[in-house]
Amino acid sequence: MVVEIANLDGTYKVKSETSNLSLFQPNADGTTVIKNGLTYRIDGDGCVWRSSFKIVDDNKVEIESTIDPSSSPGNIFIEDAEGKPTRDVVTYKSILDLEIVDGKITLRGTMKHNNKETKLIISQM
Repeated sequence: MVVEIANLDGTYKVKSETSNLSLFQPNADGTTVIKNGLTYRIDGDGCVWRSSFKIVDDNKVEIESTIDPSSSPGNIFIEDAEGKPTRDVVTYKSILDLEIVDGKITLRGTMKHNNKETKLIISQM
């Protein structure tokens, strides 16, 4: 099957597992909707996540996600690229493997950020 950006449209469960946990760990897990290669959601800490997806080939998808903690409660921080606490927007990028099983899409891969790696699984519901 030739994969196009419209094939990604749907509701997904987002699951992540990060190495070297810290006090400033994003609350990235939850549910999101991909529409026209874009997502927008607010996580459990009140941080705004925006993601864009691009098809690399039939087995790979590029993701670029930003997390904006500025509208979350004042005690919520994330880590910048140097591992320092911030309330500024931080961007994550990666190439995810795309798998289709029983008509459902799963995107899976690792995002690297400062001294951490986050395993990410985005599964169509």
